[in-house]
Amino acid sequence: MLPAMNNAQVDAVVVGAGFSGLYATHRLRNEQGLSVQCFEAASGPGGVWHWNTYPGARCDFESIFYSYSFDEDLQREWRWTERYAAQPEILAYLEHVTDRFDLRRSYRFNTRVTAVVWDDDAQHWVVTTDDEEVTTARFFINAAGAFSVSTPTD
Repeated sequence: MLPAMNNAQVDAVVVGAGFSGLYATHRLRNEQGLSVQCFEAASGPGGVWHWNTYPGARCDFESIFYSYSFDEDLQREWRWTERYAAQPEILAYLEHVTDRFDLRRSYRFNTRVTAVVWDDDAQHWVVTTDDEEVTTARFFINAAGAFSVSTPTD
């Protein structure tokens, strides 16, 4: 049985606030004009760069290739300080992008998606979060990434 439909209805739901989630949010909302609700388990943007704060965490290829190329002004205004950026600088970059494109207003941070179900009759996705809120959407984008859940190695 599907949850009651008494909460938000949007065009698209995006899960994750890393590079992919932020870009999807920008494209869907700012370029295609869709209503978008995004969810992120962390307290802010960054994806893996929010969580991986161990000493020495950094990009393993040149920083310039680790940035968005969809906006020339963004390319010009951001200057990487290292050839292979460390985690704090990559996180600062993602925070900058989030604020520059006003993406924060589409996100509910500190919120985990607990269920996603396609409702064939209504032709939309039903997305439930850990606070039992329900959002319905025509489109669902999972941008949580491959490193979204830690897996024991025993």
